[in-house]
Parts: sequence; structure tokens; C-alpha cells
Amino acid sequence: MRTIGTGKVEHFLPDGSRREVEGEVEMKGDRVVVTEIIYINGQPGGAREINIPANLCVVYWKPEVYDEV
Repeated sequence: MRTIGTGKVEHFLPDGSRREVEGEVEMKGDRVVVTEIIYINGQPGGAREINIPANLCVVYWKPEVYDEV
């Protein structure tokens, strides 16, 4: 199973609503860590990490292609 890469995480909140977060996704044990890049005036200005319980979210991976050297 894939544990790290780029994708979108759909987080289901206890009140019944849902939130979508996109960025670098890493699965660590029973948690999912999403790193979002924050852009300021069109330039990367920082990053924000969000920890989400794995049992409350769905991860949609973006396809990635790796070239062998």
C-alpha cells in the first residue's frame, strides 16, 4: 500500500460536514499528515501540516510517474 505522495484528503468531521485538503500526504501509523504549501503573492511562503485520524478520512492519490535511471 502506498504511504507517501501527492493527493487530496477528504476529512469527515464529527458534526457531519466534510473538509478537503490537498498537498503532500504521508500516512504515519493511525494518522494521516497533509502538508499544504502556502503561497504569498504567487510565491511559496511557507507550509502547514495537518494531522488527521486515518479512520475519519479518505485519501485520493494523484498518479505519479517515476523514471528509472
